Amino acid sequence: MRAVVHLAAGLALAALAFALGRWLRDPQPGGPLIALLAAVFVYALALRRLYSPGGLGRRAEPVPDAPPPPPPDDRIDLNAASAAELQRLPGIGRVGAGRIVEERELGGPYRSVGDLVRVAGFGPSRVRGLGGRVRV
Repeated sequence: MRAVVHLAAGLALAALAFALGRWLRDPQPGGPLIALLAAVFVYALALRRLYSPGGLGRRAEPVPDAPPPPPPDDRIDLNAASAAELQRLPGIGRVGAGRIVEERELGGPYRSVGDLVRVAGFGPSRVRGLGGRVRV
């Protein structure tokens, strides 16, 4: 298809040159002028079709792919984790995990990771150390 459009554009250019030459020798309204205008129209149409964005002379613009799915969240949920799951965290043993679960049952669900300071033995520095490994 691209070759046909190139051929049509080339023929239109040749007809344009021929009609312009005839019109310059004998500038009369009528046949050569109409042929000249028709050749200009066909030439412009062929070039527009050939070289417009996504046209035959250009590659189609790539369709953006769907964004990749977000990576799985492997952090431990403080409000849903059992004491056994909480023990997998570094620095949290059986006693600390039991205190976290007990405080959650007595004081209600945690609203933020910073609420871990409610648990005995968990200060601000210890909570900061767990920040990237737990979520609410």
